[in-house]
Amino acid sequence: MNVKNKINILSKKFTPGIIDLRRKIHANPELSFQEYETSKLIYSKLAPLKLSSLAKSAKTGVVGLIKGSGKKSNCVALRADIDALPILENTGLAFASRNEGVMHACGHDAHTSMLYGAALILNELKEELNGSVKLLFQPAEEKNPGGASILIKEGALENPKVNAIFGQHVIVDKPAGSLGFCPGVTFASQDELYITIYGKQAHGAKPHMSVDPIVAASQVITALQTIVSRNTSPYDPIVITIGKIEGGTATNIIPSEVKLSGTIRTLNEKLRKKSLKLIERTLKGITISSGAKFKFEISPGYPELVNDEKLTEFAQTSAKDFTGAKNVFKAERIMGAEDFAYYLKKVPGTFYRIGVGNTSDIHTPTINIDESALPTGAAFLAYLAWDYLKNN
Repeated sequence: MNVKNKINILSKKFTPGIIDLRRKIHANPELSFQEYETSKLIYSKLAPLKLSSLAKSAKTGVVGLIKGSGKKSNCVALRADIDALPILENTGLAFASRNEGVMHACGHDAHTSMLYGAALILNELKEELNGSVKLLFQPAEEKNPGGASILIKEGALENPKVNAIFGQHVIVDKPAGSLGFCPGVTFASQDELYITIYGKQAHGAKPHMSVDPIVAASQVITALQTIVSRNTSPYDPIVITIGKIEGGTATNIIPSEVKLSGTIRTLNEKLRKKSLKLIERTLKGITISSGAKFKFEISPGYPELVNDEKLTEFAQTSAKDFTGAKNVFKAERIMGAEDFAYYLKKVPGTFYRIGVGNTSDIHTPTINIDESALPTGAAFLAYLAWDYLKNN
């Protein structure tokens, strides 16, 4: 029996356990850098497998190693993220979040369960592996500085040295279990911006005695969009989003300050740096004209994610061989950000998409993935690791 058939048989065998883990994690979501129970659960599931090594990293991360019987020293890494989002779930699922205001709305519960499934499969096929497979269950993908950067600092890509890395992310409105690939720049860079507009407080009926930071902040929010529409090329994507506004205490008081926070996304480093200068120029112009002052702070986030061209082609070919060409699609570049980008700065690899059916988009309270994608995702992760070690 060939390896592909073995993997498919094992995938079916382990499907109930894969789905069960996903539901347990979904019902008990934890925010970035707080995934203590999730980490314990993952560790407890992996411990009985008696992997070559199993350890905690980055406080709530779990790193495992499966050594094959082959003579080669090559090592391939597979990664899943384990954190949830500050979203109030509204799915009505029997296993909906029990932690109010926290939800697995980005598919990380699915990513984790699929990597667990791949671990189960690969552990059964150790004799077929011509090298080692490192399993990275990573915390805090959703929050700066990103769990990937911490795992890297703590040596997750060493001992043994990782030669290639693969990861996957759910995508909605694609058939469950379909696989999508995109070479080169695939995800945007991400920086968080924090702006405070300082004015002069006064009675709401006496605006002439104030410096109104709400009016100035409103002008800033509108003007920031002209950076996108009028100060950068339409062929060079950029997103500037203000996602939070704080200011004021009463209907009849003009406050002394307003705080804005948001995100900046670009697909190249040159525009990433340029955008910060344009934002500061905009702030200076508006606050000078209104008599206000400002403070502008940036929390640097993830770089753009750049998939290795050769390994993306390799993974796509592997997917066509495993699931059939009709189940493989061309993924598009998006302005979302991913700290998987940090791994790709260190070792070649690719970050691909797995369809989870027609549902609400990620980061919404009603997303409800098609769980039939999970065994396929687990099986392909295992096959991809085996295929890479066989051919490299």
